Amino acid sequence: MMIAKNPLRSIVLGFLIVILTGALLLMLPLSSKSGGLSPVNALFMSTSAVCVTGLAVVSLTKLTLFGQLVILALIQVGGFGYMSMTSMIFLTFKKHLSYRDKLILKEALSYPEMHSITGFFKRIMVFAVMCEIVGASLLFFVFYPDMGIEKGIYYAIFHSISAFNNAGFSLFSDSFVGYKYNLLLNLTIMSLIVVGGIGFIVIDELYLFKKGKIRYLSLHVKTVLLSTAILIFGGAILIYAIEKHGILANHGFFKDMLVSVFQSITTRTAGFNTVDLSYMHNSTLFLLVVLMFIGASPASTGGGIKTTTAATVFLAIYSYIRGEKEVVAFRRKIPDETVYKSFVVIVLSFMVVSVSAFVLSDIEKVNFLAALFESVSALSTVGLSVSKTSLSLSASFNDFGKLLITLLMFMGRIGLFSFSVALFKKKVLRSYRLPEGRIFV
Repeated sequence: MMIAKNPLRSIVLGFLIVILTGALLLMLPLSSKSGGLSPVNALFMSTSAVCVTGLAVVSLTKLTLFGQLVILALIQVGGFGYMSMTSMIFLTFKKHLSYRDKLILKEALSYPEMHSITGFFKRIMVFAVMCEIVGASLLFFVFYPDMGIEKGIYYAIFHSISAFNNAGFSLFSDSFVGYKYNLLLNLTIMSLIVVGGIGFIVIDELYLFKKGKIRYLSLHVKTVLLSTAILIFGGAILIYAIEKHGILANHGFFKDMLVSVFQSITTRTAGFNTVDLSYMHNSTLFLLVVLMFIGASPASTGGGIKTTTAATVFLAIYSYIRGEKEVVAFRRKIPDETVYKSFVVIVLSFMVVSVSAFVLSDIEKVNFLAALFESVSALSTVGLSVSKTSLSLSASFNDFGKLLITLLMFMGRIGLFSFSVALFKKKVLRSYRLPEGRIFV
């Protein structure tokens, strides 16, 4: 396996190699019906697939079966992480992981413990494969009546993998707009997105709790479950409240809520849509920007600053306003380092998407909200866009704009904090403490 002194740098380098390999494959004439993608478009599509984003500058319907299978393979490798896929191959052939392999795998999965990483990895891989098989089986009954057996199976497998990995790529030019009231498709896709985005650590702990191997759920799991529930149902209620006289008008309460819940879930991580976002109110689009910015939970297939980061900052602000010196959740103190890191992640992410939106708005001559929406969608690896065509807004950008969005997707998949640490961190050891100075704020 790949070796580098810094495990994070190994992960960054590994993703880069997978992305470039995917781009080269997509440039081959047999990948596209028009004879291969241009280098920039191939790099964009490969990055979008590996980073499980879903933004597209070329419609998947324009790709050949080979090109679509390349995208599907990149989604699977990107969703699990290249290190996870490599480890799975090693373990399948009963080869042992070295200490360094386990160290990189631990970083890739954001798993806190070293000694049990192999067992944790095996459990989540089995669970992930089972979810994709069940998802594909259910989706087959949706697509089979319209497409027949062979095409129905292919579409079911493709969309199950895309949904579980929170990729958002669809073989339909309008995503799932044509199935927006199909209850089985909505429930299957929503379940896959939530399970894939809630985090492998949460899934594993819930499994061990159900088996009686642990007596209590950790603070992390409680925080993820509560914040996820609030974001899903809070987002759905707000979307319904704003759009009930807009794109949701005259369709009935149940159908409108089904669309609202689907959009609330998919907005934070996946990038599918059952309505045309370009017709939404600006206030709804800003709400979607906030949901995308928060994103999924740690150690999942989704992106964003993460639910736990947002929850930590919210609790820190609440505690400070109340005059409390400690940040507490579920009767447990959150470490100061975690609070500090959460603020750093949010500020860094805000700065990056703001600069990107300003640059894109100026260079590509699009309105600022659309540029901000595209930037947040890329950095949070969501894949939604307010384009009026079947492609993302990025498809209308020049090469510079496309490369900027490509960079955002890559940083978002690695994690902005991890990306910065991998590139710039140097250990500074002081054997003394500096005197304090005061700044008035």
